[in-house]
Amino acid sequence: MRSSSTYFANPEARAFLQRRVATFGLIGTVLGTTALGFRVVLGLLFATLREQVVQPSFLLHAAAIVPLLLVWAICRRGQLSVNAIHGVENTGIFLASLGYIGMGLDIRPEVGADTITAFILALVMFARSVFVPSTARRTTILGILVGIPLVAAMYWHYLSVDLSTWRSFGYPAESAERVAAAQSLITLMWWTLTVGLAALASRVIHRLREEVRDIKSLGQYNIVRKLGEGAMGVVYEANHGMLKRPTAIKLLKPEVADPEALDRFRREVQLTAKLTHRNTVTIYDYGRTPEGKLYYAMELLSGATLTQVVNASGPQPVERVVRILRDAALALNEAHQEGLIHRDIKPSNVMLARLGGVPDVTKVLDFGLVKNLGKIDDLERTNTLSIKGTPHYLSPEAIQDPQDIDATTDLYALGAVGYYLLTGSHVFEGKTIMEVCLHHLHTKPLPLAEAAVDDVPPELEALIFACLEKKQADRPKSGQELAEALESLDVARWTRGDAEAWWDVFGPEIEKAKKPIPPASGTEQTLAVDLESR
Repeated sequence: MRSSSTYFANPEARAFLQRRVATFGLIGTVLGTTALGFRVVLGLLFATLREQVVQPSFLLHAAAIVPLLLVWAICRRGQLSVNAIHGVENTGIFLASLGYIGMGLDIRPEVGADTITAFILALVMFARSVFVPSTARRTTILGILVGIPLVAAMYWHYLSVDLSTWRSFGYPAESAERVAAAQSLITLMWWTLTVGLAALASRVIHRLREEVRDIKSLGQYNIVRKLGEGAMGVVYEANHGMLKRPTAIKLLKPEVADPEALDRFRREVQLTAKLTHRNTVTIYDYGRTPEGKLYYAMELLSGATLTQVVNASGPQPVERVVRILRDAALALNEAHQEGLIHRDIKPSNVMLARLGGVPDVTKVLDFGLVKNLGKIDDLERTNTLSIKGTPHYLSPEAIQDPQDIDATTDLYALGAVGYYLLTGSHVFEGKTIMEVCLHHLHTKPLPLAEAAVDDVPPELEALIFACLEKKQADRPKSGQELAEALESLDVARWTRGDAEAWWDVFGPEIEKAKKPIPPASGTEQTLAVDLESR
């Protein structure tokens, strides 16, 4: 755990600490004043107010409010150093606790002076844990400093106990010293529990604040909001601190930050950064948080994934599908020429974005399972017997022999995406992952004439079914070949006007439905199955 001075070294963090201490001082003042007000009301009801206000307990109660009021007054303005803020806070709490302890000393022992005093001080400690950023260590030390005079005062207070009064309540009080020791021990026990719980609360809240602070500032990027979540990482919208450029930040999840995941995450950045095609997401930057969490920055895309598009308007027009498949095939072709296989092409990993005012720009996303065919490193050797991908878009070879995947593996998945765009449903459905995988291995897809709502040109159906061939040799040889075949189809062109009209109708609905999406489950989830261990 970092020291307080390090944690609050940032001017914004120091200002936050000062504001929280001021708030705590105000809350403590309000609580103390409210309790004092109840005493005044009770005095008016029983006509004893004149006698009460001159009692030491009443005056000490009023005096105990002043230190916390001063904490609020001092910290609510100006710019104090971290040490000065802590000094004001600790002094205020200590002086207020002495006031409340003194108030308890003026209460008759048999009324329960220890219980009343400990209860008031417990409220102060818990209020501090909630409002003031603090480590468990600082909370514990402050609790000990307050507890020492509390326990000592209770021992001294009960030395003056009237033994006959205690005996009338049925307590075997043999001497004042025994009564004082017993009550002091009870006070110590309750105060230890109070400090322990307060320290635990401080630790939990402090760690949560640290996590939030870590994701709110990643290097030069300031987090704006959460966009979504995948199998390995969480994506946030962010702004570059200096350039003010809108950016998407992908942060590796802590629960998957094992050495293998770190290597794969790092490789995803390094390999994706090599790709420059306009239909591939652009990587800007890469780094680590102070705690070593990996992240990378990429272009922030405004638009919708193909999943969102189909959910909004159902099966897509033929001319739009041809345009999307062609652009995605060209993006994949560049990756394949670099020796990179995506391995997780699916509707949620292809986006229709608006770039430079142009709608429907296809972008291939998330190279998280990318495979480098040109180099088999140690990480690849440990994963050659693993199924990786999303069940609805897995090729037969990715299921049967993951070592044998190649560029046509991505084209199989792209064909399945085309089928989904034209029909609004997956090529194969199943109740379990195994059932879906078996369909990929042995079942022929339902003809588009039966699955699609609108008529699909036979040439387009032939291209999609060529991509969905079980044997790799029967599929298009490259993304370039597939793109050229799509370009040569005798279908209408999807124009900018078509795209603008579609977004005018369905864009508001898509934007309204957008919210952070938790990881998918079942057959919708990207998976990695170790075949060797199975």
